[in-house]
Amino acid sequence: MLKVLVACGCGMGSSQLLKKNCSIVLKKLGVEHRICQTSMDEARVTARNYDLILVGENFVNHLKVKEGTIVIGLKNLMNTKELETKLRESGILR
Repeated sequence: MLKVLVACGCGMGSSQLLKKNCSIVLKKLGVEHRICQTSMDEARVTARNYDLILVGENFVNHLKVKEGTIVIGLKNLMNTKELETKLRESGILR
């Protein structure tokens, strides 16, 4: 099971929508997953517990992750096409 963290500045609006879109895309791709959403402050503390982290591009370098964790920065958190493309390119869907 893929452990996914989605985060935005406050952990409320954008991350909730990203969580929904991420779930839709991962289901479409047949990936068993569990998604948690949070603020960037909380993500900095918990990032090491996840296999995949999705954030806005401006937050990518704000996280310290364990080896093997993939961090994907999105230009548009609501764009499912961008999300699917970046998931495929990341190699996490093997």
